[in-house]
This record gives sequence, structure tokens and C-alpha cells, in this order.
Amino acid sequence: MAKRRDELAGLDRVFAQLADATPGLHDLEAPAPVLPDGLPEPLIELYAHCDGARLFHDGVELLAARDVETDDDGRAKFALLEGEPVGLDDRGRVWRADASLDDVVCEGTRLDRWIAGVVDAIGLLYDFDGEFEDGIFDEDGELLPAIAEKQLRAQLKRDPRAPGARWRLAHALLAQDQFDPGRHELEEVVQHEPSFAWAWLDLARLSERSGELAGAVDEARAGAEAATAAGHGQAGYFWAQLARIAVLANDDVARAGAAKRATELAPGMKRDQLAGAKDSLAAGDTDSARGLMALLKAVWPRDLEVLALDREIKNTGQ
Repeated sequence: MAKRRDELAGLDRVFAQLADATPGLHDLEAPAPVLPDGLPEPLIELYAHCDGARLFHDGVELLAARDVETDDDGRAKFALLEGEPVGLDDRGRVWRADASLDDVVCEGTRLDRWIAGVVDAIGLLYDFDGEFEDGIFDEDGELLPAIAEKQLRAQLKRDPRAPGARWRLAHALLAQDQFDPGRHELEEVVQHEPSFAWAWLDLARLSERSGELAGAVDEARAGAEAATAAGHGQAGYFWAQLARIAVLANDDVARAGAAKRATELAPGMKRDQLAGAKDSLAAGDTDSARGLMALLKAVWPRDLEVLALDREIKNTGQ
């Protein structure tokens, strides 16, 4: 006897939900009779339901089994979400590339929970006819922060410990000037995922904004140490941010130590940051140039090239 939909769980429930959707909203391929060798167990279960799919008019693409590839970090790339690669690690956790960070973020603690959360979240954007709901985008075509908040809460309902979703929820709350709730969500992230360096840095920036500079130093240090322990490719940047915040806190010992680690871990950072500051200045974006300069001066306070560009930026602002 077939189970009712409310009796289903995991991927069975998700695919029953997809089957009930408005025709044309999703396009699922039939399961393949033979799967490639070496697929992780969660993907074998996924491909028992379909051999690839395009969900929400290509908003989510589940790759065919034959197209699954393993990246340099050992993650099996099996999907694209809004064009960004999604992979599965050897612990069964789901990671998504984030172009804004030039990094990957853990979006799900388990494959079935991640898919369930994504389907529920994106489903909030569509009406019964498979068209976008009214009133979900601003004048520039960007999703309203309140709608993003609803989506992320739906995702977290399926996967409460997903650090990436909770981190994004914090940003959606902060975008609505909900300072304390946003901070609370970031604290939840680092409590359960202390290796999430970006969340630590966000906490440090919030503490900096509220004038709690000693706390900001501690949080920035936690982020830098987490990034270093994980062998993060941008660990030097996190130490540079600690140096910058230490300047504001008048903590020269912390600044000097952080600057030393930044130069050790990222020997090309001065060149890259100088180039970025010059490009921003040439484009007339003096605010971005000043931001980059604050980082440069914290790590290389006596460097002649840094000081010369700082004078140029200050003169431009007069």
C-alpha cells in the first residue's frame, strides 16, 4: 500500500512534492539503469529518484550522475544553484560556492535536508501558476530582505544546523536593521560551527560598529585562528582585518602580531590591496579606496608606497 505524502520522509517526501508541483516548473529525468562507480551513498539515493533535474525553471540544476566530478578538495559536485557549484563532502555535508567571498560555504548538514530546504525556500517565490509572486523584488529586481528572511527560515526548518543558511539569515536580518537578532544568529553559527571564519569576522565588524572594540579584537582573532587552522586560502586577509581592528582599539601588540601573520600567510596581499585601492580611486570610489587603505596601513604602517597612496586618497577627498 502506497504511503500518503505526509507519511513520507527524506528524499521520498521531496520528490513527491516535486511531482505535485505546477506542470513545467520542474523537469526531472528518469533514473539511470546504471550508475558510475565511486558515487557517495547519498548521491546513489538521489539518483534512484532521477538522473538529473532542472527545478524552478533552471534555478536549481541537479547534474546527471555521469557528470558528477570531484573537485580539488574532494567534494563531489552534483548540482548548480543559481549557477554556483554545489558539492558533497566525505561527511555528507553540502557546500556551495559563494562568489561574493571567493569561497565555499557549508549550506547543509545532509543532502536530503539541503534539497528539502531549498525546494521549500525557492517555492515561496512562486504562485500556483508557476509564476513569481507579486511584491518579492525591489525596483532594481533584487529580492527583498524580508522575503530572503522567510526563505532562509524555511530552509533552516528542514536543516536547523546548516551554518551557511543561518549565516545568510543573519545578513538578511541586518539588512532590515535588526541588529540584535542578526547578531544572535551569527553567535548561533559560531557556537555550532566555530570554524566558520566569515561569521567570526561579521561579529567583529558588528562589535566594531557598536564601539565594543575589545570584543571586536577577540572575535577577529577567533576568525583568523579558525581560518589558519583550516588552511583557508584567505587566512592572511583575516589576520589583516584583526590588525585593522587592533589599530582602532589602540592595541599595538595585537596589531603587530596580526600584521606579522598576515604577511607570512599572504605575501602577495600588499600588491593586491594596493592595486584594488588604486582601481577604486580611479573609478571615483573613494570610500572603497579608504577601506582598503585602512587594511594596508594596519599591516604595513611604514611602507612608503602605502603612505604615498594614502596621501593621494586624502588629497582626492579634500
